[in-house]
Amino acid sequence: MMKEIYPQGNMRAHWQGPLLWYTFPSLDRWENRLLHAYSSRLGGVSQGEAASLNLDLRRGDKVDHVRENYRRFGEAVGFDPQRLVFTQQTHTANIRVATQEDAGKGIVKERDYRDIDGLITGESRLPIITHHADCSSLFFYDPQASLIGLAHAGWRGTALGIAAAMVRRLESLGAKAERIIAGVGPAGGPCCYEVGEEVIPSFADCRDEQGLVYRPVEQTPGKYWLDIPRANRAILLQAGVPAANITLSGLCTICHDGVFYSHRRQGPTRGAMGAVMMLK
Repeated sequence: MMKEIYPQGNMRAHWQGPLLWYTFPSLDRWENRLLHAYSSRLGGVSQGEAASLNLDLRRGDKVDHVRENYRRFGEAVGFDPQRLVFTQQTHTANIRVATQEDAGKGIVKERDYRDIDGLITGESRLPIITHHADCSSLFFYDPQASLIGLAHAGWRGTALGIAAAMVRRLESLGAKAERIIAGVGPAGGPCCYEVGEEVIPSFADCRDEQGLVYRPVEQTPGKYWLDIPRANRAILLQAGVPAANITLSGLCTICHDGVFYSHRRQGPTRGAMGAVMMLK
């Protein structure tokens, strides 16, 4: 893809050779204290449906390819992949507070936990990561408390309120909702993310200044377009995070097939992007 035509939305695009990743300008202003990034599918060595910067070790890709992708991504962004702390994503609202003892769990060491869709840490040089291919990534940072968090939020995790659960857990560690800077990364957008009517009761009361976060699909009874990023923003607002502190990426992973993996578009053989944060 030509660098001149890549999508940017409300994020900032970065290139190192063919490798493309994104950051939030609202978090970039703290770059002397904080590292964060959201990968694309560009710049790696994986082949086929996983081409090319696949960061998912579970999808049948060659392990050596995925490890090389991590090496490239970590080198470009500035973190040590061998110290990454992984989630174990099962669409829950469960959160783990990561410590130095967790370094490498999921990538070079076995995880001794499961059913974790959110990670929080206040420890330096400990990178945390969530994986995505249509589900929202939620970034959290309280500069005063020096706490960061990442969450994986598909429609189930969003309906369970993982965004609010992250705010509450951060507050229990010394953060304050009014100080939190939040970003909602690329995800399946309201233009493309279709759900059945069985999903809608979970979002019946979820609304923001624009109204409800879903709308019917014209001429397809029982189907709806669901705006997961807006739903998470609405939940963050209710949890006390100021509107001025929340940025939606404005990027749809289903639309931009040359830049992002999409489970809806590719199915289970797809790769995955990674959302990474680390205190310096």
